[in-house]
Amino acid sequence: MPVDQKVLTREQFQQTLPTKMKPIIDTSIAQAPSSKAASTSTLSRPSTPSEATTRTNKFDDHNNSHPIMPAASSGPKLVFKKPTKHQFSWSELSELVASKNLAPMGRSEEVQTAYQTAIKKRTKKYGSPGEYIRQSVLHWPPAEAPDSDSRPPSSASNFSDGSESSSSSSSVSSTPCSPTGPLNPLEIALKKNEFPYSVKKGIEHWLIWSRNPLMDEVWTRRYLEERLPGRDYLFFVNPPELRSVSSIFHVQVFTKGEGEVLDEEDMEIKKEASRASSRRGSDVSLTLPSFTPIQDPLSST
Repeated sequence: MPVDQKVLTREQFQQTLPTKMKPIIDTSIAQAPSSKAASTSTLSRPSTPSEATTRTNKFDDHNNSHPIMPAASSGPKLVFKKPTKHQFSWSELSELVASKNLAPMGRSEEVQTAYQTAIKKRTKKYGSPGEYIRQSVLHWPPAEAPDSDSRPPSSASNFSDGSESSSSSSSVSSTPCSPTGPLNPLEIALKKNEFPYSVKKGIEHWLIWSRNPLMDEVWTRRYLEERLPGRDYLFFVNPPELRSVSSIFHVQVFTKGEGEVLDEEDMEIKKEASRASSRRGSDVSLTLPSFTPIQDPLSST
């Protein structure tokens, strides 16, 4: 440094600058905290409501992270629940359904990994998980418009024991006419969940798939009672943010017991057997021989 050069203080340096530049320099100095201060500020800053919810909304001890997990896919946006290491008992499932606290339910890590792998493959082949379900599981014709599993069905369920609240359980025109007989499998079908939630041994996870939302809880109970004879059951509809397949309305069903689960094919067989039994009874009554008393020839003498 030359001998005649002076070292200026910050104030002296600012006095040598044009007037218009002084506010800029002052502001930049005031807004540039030290690295230590910045770190402290980041950790202690107030949380926004969404950030606070993300950190505190654990729902329970079964899931050790937020229950919603985005799927890594370049196609339609999908969401999956985080896997759980817990196996839910029947009493726990009953409590969650009754309280409408559905988020903690999830698949085991192994089943969740298999599920997401299958979703990726099926989306690549069929365009969406919903279209795979439509064609390969339910054997319905392809959707008329491209299926986007980010769009929920046009109406929501009104079940009072598992999803959105309801003030009425009356029938609507979209509900099939009778739950007690075999129904058109192109309209509604009961299928076992290929990738079930993590539940205790003896509990089965089934799904009711329906072209139209099932608005009547009473109807759905009768439908299940006919198809789950002698078995206990729980049912609910996941809210939209918990559905990985949202383009087809479906009801989650847990069941346990010794009785057999009947699908629509079983119901048709059962109905045919009942018809055949009725016909046999009718035929017997019509073909019974008529007995004519035989007159004793000796009695006329």
